[in-house]
Amino acid sequence: MFTTIAEADIKQLGIGAISVGQVGIGPIKIGHLVVSDFELNAAGDGAVLRNFRVIISYDMSIEWRLRLEVPGVAAEDSGTVELGIQNFEVGFGDLKLPGLENLKIKIDSLNVDNIAAAAAPITNLELGKAVAEQIKIQNVKLPTQGFTLAGLGLGALKVGGVGVPAANLDSFKIGRLKGDAFPLGQMSIGNLSLPSASIADIASQGVDVSAVPRPKAFHIDLGCLDLTIKVNPKAAAHIDQLLIHNVSASTSIGKIELRDVVAPYELLNLTLAQLGIDTISVPQVSIA
Repeated sequence: MFTTIAEADIKQLGIGAISVGQVGIGPIKIGHLVVSDFELNAAGDGAVLRNFRVIISYDMSIEWRLRLEVPGVAAEDSGTVELGIQNFEVGFGDLKLPGLENLKIKIDSLNVDNIAAAAAPITNLELGKAVAEQIKIQNVKLPTQGFTLAGLGLGALKVGGVGVPAANLDSFKIGRLKGDAFPLGQMSIGNLSLPSASIADIASQGVDVSAVPRPKAFHIDLGCLDLTIKVNPKAAAHIDQLLIHNVSASTSIGKIELRDVVAPYELLNLTLAQLGIDTISVPQVSIA
C-alpha cells in the first residue's frame, strides 16, 4: 500500500539552529571586474644614479682606390686600411634625477573580463535561528516501497481536509548538498583606502644600456685617389646603482565591482536542529 499526498501547505517552519560541517565554494568565475578611481601617491627624497658614465666606441676603416693614367700606361689599385677601435669615456659621477620626489598615478576606470578565482572551504559554520515561510509540498508518496497491514484489507481510500496545528522535529541532517552554480550576481566594495607604506631605500643592481646606430660612410674624391671612410659607432651607458631614498606610498580605490559572479557550492554535514512546524494543511490524502 502507498500513501499519496498530492499537496501540503506548511505556514511556517521555525529552525532553532543550523550547523554546517563544511561549505566548499569554487572555482569562482567573475564575468566582469571594474575598478574605479584608482589612485597611487608616492613620495621620496629623489633618485640618484651612482657612477653614471657613457662610453662611445668607433670602429673605423678607410677604403682607397688609386688610378694613374699616363700616355701609353694605365695603372689601378685598391685596398682597405683598418684603423681599429677608438674608445672615449665620459664620466658624470653621481647624478640626482629631478621629478621623482612626488609621483602620482590616477586611473579613472580599469576593466577586466573573465576572471577565475578560488576560495578556501569554510568549516564548522554555526548559524542562528531561521524562519522559513509559505512552504508547499507536492506529490509525496509514503513510503517509497509501500506498506502492508496484516489481517486488514482496505481498498482505495481518500481523506480530505486533513490539518495539523503544529509539530516538532528534533533534528534534520543532510550529509551532502551540492549545487552546480550559485549566482552571486553583482558585488561592490566602496571607498577602499589601503594603509600607507614606507621603505627606507630602494636600490637596484648595476644597469648597462647599449645602442648601435647605423654605420656612417664619408666619400672623398681626389681625382686619381678615391677615399671612403667608414665609421661604425657604438654607445654604452653604465650605472653602478639606482638608489631611491625614503619612499612612502599610499593607495586609494573609489569602488571595486564584481559582476556576473558564479560559483559552484557544496555543503557537507548540514544539520537543522529544533524544527517547529506551524499549521500543516493537507487538502487530500489518497491510500492505494
